[in-house]
Amino acid sequence: MLQNSYVEKVTITPATDAQVSAAEALTGLLGGALAFPTGLLGFADCRRFTLSRFKPGDSHPSPFLVLSSLDQKLSFLVIQPDFVATDYAVPCFAELLRSLGADSAAELLTLLIVTVRERIEDITVNLQGPLVLSTRSRVGIQLVLEEFPLRHPIVFPPNP
Repeated sequence: MLQNSYVEKVTITPATDAQVSAAEALTGLLGGALAFPTGLLGFADCRRFTLSRFKPGDSHPSPFLVLSSLDQKLSFLVIQPDFVATDYAVPCFAELLRSLGADSAAELLTLLIVTVRERIEDITVNLQGPLVLSTRSRVGIQLVLEEFPLRHPIVFPPNP
């Protein structure tokens, strides 16, 4: 079991010029299989996923992605944290890097699960249970960060 050890803890932040940009890292993860060895919270049997772009059907680009299970008929709408919370940071510790087969935080990409509701004003993201993926090994894990809210509203800009 992963322990949220504060030894050798760094923060996963957006990529610098010397690192692979988040967009490039994300592009490398699209389409192929992703492994979540411990599954997702509430879905322990779902361990193999694929990531694809969400296509809203109106020809506009979308910041959303679809994480689809290869084990069951199940999918999650996900988004990168930069689109919804500018001050959000996920801790990165040595045990997390080892479990994901990553050498550094620069190889990690964070995604948030979106909860879609009937009214657009009620759509939220889960800041408490981020998905962290290694762009190199294609292995992911869902963390539990109790200091963040389970339901954080997504604020959409008003229509002109």
